[in-house]
Order: sequence, then C-alpha cells, then structure tokens
Amino acid sequence: MKPVELLTLASVLSYGTLACIEHLLQERIPSPNAMIRKHEPPPRTKTAITNVHVFDGTRLTPLQTIIIDGEHISNDTSNIQTTVDGNGGVLIPGLIDCHVHISDVAGLEALTSYGVTTAMVMSCRNYTQCAPLRNNLQGVASFVSAGIPATGPGSQHSRTFNLTAPYLIYPDANATEVVSYTFGNGSDFYKITAEANGPSQALQNSLVEAVHNLGKQSMTHAADLDAWTQAAKSGTDGIQHIPTNGRINASNIMAVRKSPATWSTPTMNIARYAFSNPVLLQFTGHQIGGPDSYENVYENVKAIHAAGIPILAGTDAVGTINANISVPFGLTLHFELENLVEAGLTTVEALRAATELAAQHHRLNDRGRIAPGMRADLILLNSNPLANISNTRDIAKVPAC
Repeated sequence: MKPVELLTLASVLSYGTLACIEHLLQERIPSPNAMIRKHEPPPRTKTAITNVHVFDGTRLTPLQTIIIDGEHISNDTSNIQTTVDGNGGVLIPGLIDCHVHISDVAGLEALTSYGVTTAMVMSCRNYTQCAPLRNNLQGVASFVSAGIPATGPGSQHSRTFNLTAPYLIYPDANATEVVSYTFGNGSDFYKITAEANGPSQALQNSLVEAVHNLGKQSMTHAADLDAWTQAAKSGTDGIQHIPTNGRINASNIMAVRKSPATWSTPTMNIARYAFSNPVLLQFTGHQIGGPDSYENVYENVKAIHAAGIPILAGTDAVGTINANISVPFGLTLHFELENLVEAGLTTVEALRAATELAAQHHRLNDRGRIAPGMRADLILLNSNPLANISNTRDIAKVPAC
C-alpha cells in the first residue's frame, strides 16, 4: 500500500489511535498563512516592481524593475499606475505543483497563499465539479487536471476508493474511445494507474498511444518497481511517484531513456510523511525497515538524477482529511523542494523543477519564466533561495496570479 492510500485509510481511524500524529503535524505545519487571496481580486493596475533581483532560470540578476501589465509581464515602462518597492528581495516565477489533488476554490486559494500559481491535478472523477475550477479564476492558482484515471478492477486504488464500473477500465476496453471520452469532457491530460491488477502493459501502451495520437500527454501513477517499469515501457510522458519497495536499477533507467521526453515527479514529501508515522505503518501491516521505505525513495531520486532523467516537483497533497491527518496545499511544495535538494539536486535545479522545467514538460508555454509576454505569476521573497532552498518559504508577497 502506497503513501496516499495510507492517508486515506488513516482517515477512518479514531482520534485516540492517531493522537500522537498531532505532535508531528504541529512541528511541521505552521498556523494558516495570513496571505490567502480571494478569487475575485480588484482590477489589476499596471505595476512596476522595483529594486528586485530576478531568478532567470540559472542565477539571480542584479537589481532591476519588472513591469506587470494586466495578466502579463511587460517591457513597456510608460503609464505606470502602481509602484511596489521590492526592497532588494528576490522575484521568482510562481511555483507549479506537478502532482496535487484539489477539488474546490479553497484549495486553490491555499496553494496561492504559498506562491503556488499552477496546480497539476491528478484526477477528476466529477467533470461538472471541475469545469468551473478550470475556467481561469482570477486571483488563484490555475487548475490543470486529468479526468477519470485508468484504474483496474481489483487494484489497490479500486478497493481503497470503492470504485465501481463507470470509474474502472477493463482489459477489453477500447483505448481510443476511453481516451477520447476523457478529453471530450475537458481533461487537460490523461492519467493511468499502474499497479497490481491495474491496466496491463498492452493496455497501458494502447492508452498512451491513443493519447499521443490526439496530441495530448499522459501521466502514469507508478509507486513500485513493477509499475515504474511498466510506465517506462509504455512511453508515458510523466511518471508519477517513485518506487518505495526497492531500488531502481540500470534496466529501469534504460527503459525510461528509450522515451527521451519522459520525466519523473517523485513526490518525495508524501512518502516521507507516511513512512515517518509508525501508527500508519502498523495500521497497514508495514514495518519500519520493511521492503517499502523512504530510504528507497531517497536513493531512487538520487539515481534518476544522476542518470539525467528530468525531475519535477509535486506533492500529492490532499489537504486536511480530518483533525489528525493533513497534507497541506502549498506549504508541502516548499518541503518537496527541500527534499529534492537533500537528494542531490542543486538549488537552481530544484527551483527549475517547480518553475521553468515544470512548465516546459507540461507544455505550459506561457509561464515558468520571468520575461515579457509571460504570465505575471510571481513570488517576491525576502531572501535568496539559491543560498538556501528553504528561503522559498520566506514570502514577502504574491504579486499576481
């Protein structure tokens, strides 16, 4: 059983059983961020942010001025209506959470309060509910989502979430029809759940091919070695999670290299949280020191980084499940950047994993960089994240979204 299922199952436990987790949460999670923005902000004026260093994807520039005109960055310095003094701070692109589960505006607002301006949402089983969130609400993070994931009957996901026929894919499914239906309902990309009793290798291959025939992208949940190998062989675009039950080897890496466009979103933080809680492990029959571990996650991220496989930053955040279990939106992406640096990424690489590189791989060509014509998704920091990645949490202002 994988980290997200651990948290889902834990939500049914009694308060007394999980009481010790309260202490862990209090150590990791501060009081609610006071900078939460509403989804109906006042009209935006043409604004100059002065006296700031800008992260250009490789370094911090000397102090300069950035112009925001409407929803975009501009190089036109005329008719400035508002000036914001950056006080020598650091301006970075708005962050992209490349793996998150959001279902309402409150979740988007929580992301935005921590400078996360784009949410790659990994499933949406209610198309009516997701449609208004996808409709470019002003003042909150952009909502980019999959639709109903390809989940096999009898799989862990089908049992954990008690899925019935409309939400399952069967071995004889017509991949082209399934994929076309999903994109016809507004999905931005397609999600496959690779696991025991999930879609076969052949079906995964067919689904990915059908997605690519439409010019779209696929993401594959793959949290164990067998699933990760299946995902790599299918040619999927993004492999979500990283094996917890063993170490990735050279053949696994070679399988990914055969699809040079494939990247990994390892979601280290959800694994770190789940495997650090003995109560959750005991409930699901796992043991510290067993085959599934955070150490495997850590070493596997080091291995794929050394192999040159692109790594993106994602959290698998689900928000608050109950009073005892919380994987908060926004804050956890900052934790993920810290995890990636611990696993060997430089601070520049970690920032790119949540900005420019994330935008490039997800074909979000209007964001991820601070340049004229790009979306004005920005975060103003008080301190330098290249010196210490935890400084991404030292937020002075989220100027635009």
